Amino acid sequence: MLSNRRFGVKTILAAAMAAGLFFYAGADAGSGVTWETDLRRPKNPDTYGNVLMDRVTRGSKEVKPVVFSHWTHRSKYTCKACHTDLGFSLKGRTTEIMQSDIAAGKFCGSCHDGKTSFGVNECEKCHSYGLTQTRNTSEKLKDLPKDAFGNQVDWVKAVNEGKIKPAANHDGTGVLTPLDQDTIIPVTKFTPHPPDVKFSHKVHTQQLDCVSCHESIFKQKNGGNPEMNMMKIISGQYCGTCHAKVSFPIDDCFRCHSQPAPVIDEDKKDEKKDDKKDADTRDKKKK
Repeated sequence: MLSNRRFGVKTILAAAMAAGLFFYAGADAGSGVTWETDLRRPKNPDTYGNVLMDRVTRGSKEVKPVVFSHWTHRSKYTCKACHTDLGFSLKGRTTEIMQSDIAAGKFCGSCHDGKTSFGVNECEKCHSYGLTQTRNTSEKLKDLPKDAFGNQVDWVKAVNEGKIKPAANHDGTGVLTPLDQDTIIPVTKFTPHPPDVKFSHKVHTQQLDCVSCHESIFKQKNGGNPEMNMMKIISGQYCGTCHAKVSFPIDDCFRCHSQPAPVIDEDKKDEKKDDKKDADTRDKKKK
């Protein structure tokens, strides 16, 4: 009986993954899926988390777009330092950044002043799209806890084990006080379905303020986001604002879908089959 139930769980998970791929195909038909979010393409751990900033320079023949590496910054600063304090939106291509702003000490210029970090005159260190990269990210991160996805670093463990101590503020000071609260998000929109999601506020508030997500990405109410689904996440909405692009990718399914898997009661399933057979037999006899 136990083996039958285990088989049932495996069947559910396999069917759920197949359903996910079906939803993914639908999302791919839209404009939201990019190279970074395409689950079918292999991800290079050295470049995973890099963001192309070309809102202003797109199409320019004189100035190359900026390739922003999250990982060179993440070991020193929390996400909040830039995405709350300095005004960088979590959503790509929605923050207008001009060179005059940077020179005036705003955005990147808050740190890249020639003192805290290299100055704004070293253009090709940032405007590097299409240039040969000499930075070996894997080598620089080799001593951090390993992961099988993304850029292959377990950043949560790195913080919890004290391997990195990212500052809460862009001036290198302060620490965040995390909210130690888990929220269970039921996954019941189709059957069979994967395990429910366990969302850790603690993991996220080690890096972000509550206002980073509420209300611009998630309504701050239990059950307040009924339209959230995998198609929208893959297309860069809800959790997909960060995951699949910067934070660990969504092909690491069971890091979020971590609750106990639903179990089919094989006895009841067999009873239903027997009842159907009996009904079919009676119908044949009547004929």
